Amino acid sequence: MEKTTIVLVDDQPIFRKGLEQLLNNFKNMEVVGHANNGIEAIDVARNHQPDILILDVSMPKMRGTEALKRIKEVSPDTKVLVLSMYDEEEYIWHSLRYGASGYLLKQSAAEEFEAALSMILKGNIYLSPEISKFVISDWVSKSQQKDIIHITPISDREKQVLKLVAEGNSNNEIGQLLHISTKTVETHRHRLMKKLELSNLADLIRYAIKANLIEK
Repeated sequence: MEKTTIVLVDDQPIFRKGLEQLLNNFKNMEVVGHANNGIEAIDVARNHQPDILILDVSMPKMRGTEALKRIKEVSPDTKVLVLSMYDEEEYIWHSLRYGASGYLLKQSAAEEFEAALSMILKGNIYLSPEISKFVISDWVSKSQQKDIIHITPISDREKQVLKLVAEGNSNNEIGQLLHISTKTVETHRHRLMKKLELSNLADLIRYAIKANLIEK
């Protein structure tokens, strides 16, 4: 089995070293690169095209969220897990908006860290429980505002796919549940994004909540 390649981006060498030692204890994971700041992170991501890049959002030379945006441009298939000590709204929303696959707080336990990596590798979004509560609460609040946009009609099949995506299922898992091919699931997701004028998975989840397709 091929190992999952990982790049670590944090301006604290001691923390990076400890994180690498922890990752070495996880199954089939290999750290292939390091970066001290956002600018270095872009180059390392471009050169290594890692499966996962673990990113601190508070670093010198370039804001982590800006680096995240650039990283997704040079290595679009890389899944980015933000690992931060901050739970402020600005960091969370900017990270999700620029394509992060997860947002984990640094005080999280090793078991949660491993679970987060496993989930994002499957194509899911992972948020620390504290972050998840805030995100859902904020989405629900916004969905209740009077100026919320009208819900665009979608087909029954699209509703099924959207609901399963929002619940955290991968394309393969959705295909098995609906008895359709993974490629067909991907087509439905692409059409949903285009029809609803959404740009990322976080927006899809928000739409699903607004449309009462999943529980708040």
